Amino acid sequence: MGSDFLSNIELYFSLYTTDTNVSIVGEEAHHIMKVMRHSVGDEIYVTNGNGKIFRVVISSTEKNEVKGKIIETFSYENKLSNFTICIPRLRNSDRFEFALEKCVELGFTNFVVFESNRTIVSGDKTSRWMKIATAAMKQSLHSYLPQIKYFRKFEDINSLDGSKIIFEQEANKMFSSAISSFSNDNKYVLLFGPEGGLTEAEINIIQPSQKYSITSNRLRTETAVISVASMISANY
Repeated sequence: MGSDFLSNIELYFSLYTTDTNVSIVGEEAHHIMKVMRHSVGDEIYVTNGNGKIFRVVISSTEKNEVKGKIIETFSYENKLSNFTICIPRLRNSDRFEFALEKCVELGFTNFVVFESNRTIVSGDKTSRWMKIATAAMKQSLHSYLPQIKYFRKFEDINSLDGSKIIFEQEANKMFSSAISSFSNDNKYVLLFGPEGGLTEAEINIIQPSQKYSITSNRLRTETAVISVASMISANY
């Protein structure tokens, strides 16, 4: 599927797919029928969130369900599956959600949202974040449904598999110079601090770790997250 072709499709998401058929329910079905005004015989594109996009012909429309027959299947690689982005809860939820959305659009699929000593807002809103991430997946025509975990205990980050990378303003090494050394065979955990940064005790909890700065300027957390995500995406 070429880039020109991808840029012109409508993409929907469904968990209910087989090798030959698709069933779309709930808000997605409503959008197909009531907003986009599709009917029997129309072609749509559906992802199962697991690396496949299907070209589908609608076979029936009911009150809360659209059914379709798969006529072509396209498979994709999850190129950034070896990265996990760890984002703290931010005081401004709009900024947090903006960072999450842009990371998904750039192709990232693994996220951890965490609380720490200096996070001001707490609470698990994974269901809302998944809606934002799913919408971003469809908008950007990706085929992997993002995964989001929530850690109330900061030290749980140590349980994540992969090399731990902490971003802090005073680090001596620039992240841009390290990207070329990253390998598809290794996993990486990218850790960003909240407003006010991580405490020294928290940084010491994450062992072993590498520390990098992003720029000589001080960045807001959401800017730092998007900057790093953009650098990695451009190199993969």
